[in-house]
Amino acid sequence: MSATATTPRRPSTHTSLRRHVRRAVGRDHSPLCRPLDRAYSRLVAGLALATLAALVVAAVAALLVHRAETRTAQQTARHRHTVTAVTTGPPVSVNPRAGGVREYAPARWTYPVGPGTGSVPVPEGTLTGTAVRVGLDDAGSPVGAPRSADLILTDAVLVGLGAVTVLGFGAEGVFALRRRALERRAEEGWEAAWEQVEPRWSGRR
Repeated sequence: MSATATTPRRPSTHTSLRRHVRRAVGRDHSPLCRPLDRAYSRLVAGLALATLAALVVAAVAALLVHRAETRTAQQTARHRHTVTAVTTGPPVSVNPRAGGVREYAPARWTYPVGPGTGSVPVPEGTLTGTAVRVGLDDAGSPVGAPRSADLILTDAVLVGLGAVTVLGFGAEGVFALRRRALERRAEEGWEAAWEQVEPRWSGRR
């Protein structure tokens, strides 16, 4: 008995997506198309739709994040005012391991609401009495610069990639579980059919 004669026919993995769709909606009238094949085609078509939906959701999520952060940056920029401050002491390292600004120095400045003092970010090694540019909010308190367009775009891309990765893995997991179930059904159905056909095929009664 050959190996091919005893191997159950599983749903085909080489059928084109177009044919899977036709089979899933019941437009494949081939006499060789089993209910199991239709179930598998519905599964493949469902995975394709889920992948498309994941891409759409990821794109929408990325767009929403980009719009929200852009709006926040624009609002911050509208209420941010740049003044010249003078440092009144040596800079202090806040976190040497952190990227970006590493040192802050006490400083004083003049603003329409009155004079102000506080710690402001300064370049490393800034001397006392150095004039530095400082951003203040409407109340005259130091405020950081708005997020740059590059950082906003990076955040949006990361959110989009994260969403499509999570949703994609979820869809693939469901597909794999359902496919295993269909393969088990194919094997069980083949074994039951073989028990009826084998005696007539082999001549054994």
